[in-house]
Amino acid sequence: MMTVLIQKDLNEIIMEKTGINEGQLKKMEKLLEENLGGAIDQNFSMPIKNGTGAYDYSKTSWGVTIDGYAVITAPDNGTWHLVVKDGDKVVFDKQGVTKDQQVSFSCHTGFKLNLTMAATWSEKKDTTLNGRIHAKY
Repeated sequence: MMTVLIQKDLNEIIMEKTGINEGQLKKMEKLLEENLGGAIDQNFSMPIKNGTGAYDYSKTSWGVTIDGYAVITAPDNGTWHLVVKDGDKVVFDKQGVTKDQQVSFSCHTGFKLNLTMAATWSEKKDTTLNGRIHAKY
């Protein structure tokens, strides 16, 4: 009985915060029960000024677990300190990353994914950090 009441209260809070009705919420719950997932392979480019750069990305994520890796494809020289956060939660913090090295990650998102990536290059120059991200959810 207590579990039913808690779930009912939680459903009411979700509907109030998102502006959806009970029918829409039931459809969302069904989608989550079906374990829908997928994969993303995406290239990225980040301008680096005087050895540092940053990137922000936000998306509604519905509380999924994301597993994957990132790979730097350019520049050829130097090492990188990469810090990726989802809000205040550190997804990864890796130092000494070089070209073609895979950096694995795993995170469980909230309702919304709010990623920030900071990159510091061992060389204090301007360049473009290029890479590829592979992720499964």
